[in-house]
Amino acid sequence: MILIFNNMTFRQSTSPQVVSICTSQTLRRFDLPLLRSLSKQYAIAQWEYCQDPDEPVDVNLAIASLHEYLQCCQGAVHLVGHGIAGLIGWLYTRQYPDHVRSLTLLSVGINLTTSWHSHYYKQRQLMSCSRETMLMRTAFYLFGYRDLEMLHWLADLLKQDLDSSLIPHSFSPAASHIMPTAIPVPILVCGAMDDYVIGDGGTNSYQKWRSYLKDSDRLWLCEQGKHFFHYTQWQAVNKQIRCFWQSLNLVASCRQQNQNIISC
Repeated sequence: MILIFNNMTFRQSTSPQVVSICTSQTLRRFDLPLLRSLSKQYAIAQWEYCQDPDEPVDVNLAIASLHEYLQCCQGAVHLVGHGIAGLIGWLYTRQYPDHVRSLTLLSVGINLTTSWHSHYYKQRQLMSCSRETMLMRTAFYLFGYRDLEMLHWLADLLKQDLDSSLIPHSFSPAASHIMPTAIPVPILVCGAMDDYVIGDGGTNSYQKWRSYLKDSDRLWLCEQGKHFFHYTQWQAVNKQIRCFWQSLNLVASCRQQNQNIISC
């Protein structure tokens, strides 16, 4: 399989209904097919947080920056985030629920700080091999490609991300394990059954989300796609997200009709 990114940009909206959170300029390319498909029906913007190498790693800075941006939006928005971007979305939603219409989490485990970065560092502690070898191994488990040229290219992207992004390995010990708590916003959790980052095979680990989900929330798993399933399975993910948003519109419409009947 060949990765193709030509013409994968999308029109950024200045009045978005949907905001995709990005915490990795290097890996944002894997978000683009999904965002491009969603942008055909929804006004979408991608908000990006760039970690300043001269500033300490502080997730609160990212939340404050996102809040500053969303205050300029017209009404509550649907937030979407993959991995650590999903963590930022969840922390923001917990703090500012009135600004969020819904939250979609992609490849986010029950420990919200779990990411491919934390998986990589755990493996480095267990195995005595070079950084280059471990990055190649990580690239295979994240994407599933076997072509060496492809794995070298992906490993280089991962190296850039490790060196420049907001990553949980850099968080304080108190922030290295964050479990979900109740938030008054509808949540869609999506993942792949063969995601080895989320609990060494994601099915059972993702099922733990059910203990934290409300009646308005959803959990959806695809059979394959690994940690970046939203890139390889973007059509299926697009369908699930649209159905989720449409269900929220239907619920809101029914509530409005009931209120109209009561007022009469």
